[in-house]
Amino acid sequence: MASLFTALGTATNSLDVLEQAIGVVQNNVTNATTPGYVTQSLNISSQRFDPAGNLWGGVTSSGVQSSRDVYAEQSVWSANQQSGYSSQLSASLNQLQRIFNVSGQSGIPGALSTLYSAFSAWSTSPSSATAQQSVITAAQGLSAAFSQTFNQAQQISSDTEKQLTSSVNKLNQDTAQIATINQEIRTSPGSDAGLQAQLYNTLQDLSGLAPISVNMESDGTATVLLGGQSPLVQGATQNPISLGYTQSANPVNAGASPSAQLLSSDGQDITSLVTQGSIGASLEFRNTTMPALLGDGQQQGSLNQLVQSVADRVNALLTGGQISAGPPAVSGVPLFNYNAAVPTGIAGSLTVAPNITGSQLAAISPGPPSVANGVASELASMANPSNTSNMISGFSYSQFYGNIATDIGQQASTSSNNDTANTSLLNQAESLRAQVSGVSLNEQAAKLLQFQESYQASAQMITAINTMTQSLLTVMQRA
Repeated sequence: MASLFTALGTATNSLDVLEQAIGVVQNNVTNATTPGYVTQSLNISSQRFDPAGNLWGGVTSSGVQSSRDVYAEQSVWSANQQSGYSSQLSASLNQLQRIFNVSGQSGIPGALSTLYSAFSAWSTSPSSATAQQSVITAAQGLSAAFSQTFNQAQQISSDTEKQLTSSVNKLNQDTAQIATINQEIRTSPGSDAGLQAQLYNTLQDLSGLAPISVNMESDGTATVLLGGQSPLVQGATQNPISLGYTQSANPVNAGASPSAQLLSSDGQDITSLVTQGSIGASLEFRNTTMPALLGDGQQQGSLNQLVQSVADRVNALLTGGQISAGPPAVSGVPLFNYNAAVPTGIAGSLTVAPNITGSQLAAISPGPPSVANGVASELASMANPSNTSNMISGFSYSQFYGNIATDIGQQASTSSNNDTANTSLLNQAESLRAQVSGVSLNEQAAKLLQFQESYQASAQMITAINTMTQSLLTVMQRA
């Protein structure tokens, strides 16, 4: 009789274990599409069967085990860092590329071409009021084209600063959330699949912003380091970072835009640690790409260099020429003005000299010998790419602009290709992670069927034992 009661207890315990297993499977199916959730399984082990020692076997459970693979997660984080970087850099460069026209029909190249044509027409009719006014109108068009391009580039730089601020704020939000989750994990009994899903979701989001390294502690919490060095999260403690701007040491350009800088919670410069993620891309674009174009404390910027060279060349020829040979001779006046006190803002400050008239344009080259259209002819020769007097670093003005546009275009193309490749790598990493630890509905269906059949078998065992017990009790009562 005692053996029957023992068998009944064993069967009942099996029902409890199988009911837990079925519950785990049902929870897996329910969360199959929940971001960050991975397959959970109940650890089931058999108990020793030794009737002589009064051990009647059965099964027991020892908690729920997660199928999460940390190496697969780290692979996703690494791919996400690269994808976040290339995606942001590609977006910024494509935006910049759109303002640099290379067709020659509009924008700066179109305006340069129009000015060259006006100089050419003026050189054939130096005393023509119409030709003179065409030069002034073309100069105004070039000034407007440079100013528009400069202002658009400045706006892109400003947008990048806003993007940086937003991204740094998002990073701090993520690290604060991780610290909160760490605290909840420490105070939660057992392993909480929901908290783990939140933790790994946030870590993946964070990896798209900046390069991180993550150490999973024995209690299930995450320690997060920026660039493998600067701590962002330690247990329930968050170390927020901040965004600042600093001028380079001993700047040579007054009024230049400062560089963006990341600071740790204790004020240390950690900019060099952020080379990946969208923040890394924004920093590179803001601190390297844009200064090469618009200048900073140490460089004038190619766009400002082009504007100053064109304006200085035109003004030098005009002021070296004569409006009238006299007597007395009347010297020419400059056509362009700009703010030389701010070298990095020349492209935005270029204007045509106020109140200048066509009659003030000096067409005469004083010589000797004096040439009535000598200055006008020299200005017209600016369109000649082989004229070494009208060059910057061995390139004509049009070629120099073309080099700027081509360089930006090549960077944009490279970053776009990298973005496509890195997106593919991220998809592959996520697919591999899903294969390793994601919920397979087919597998869960098979397990559910297996557990249900085992549950039914245990239930039938209980029914059989109950019948046998009743029969024995009846026999005993009759005896």
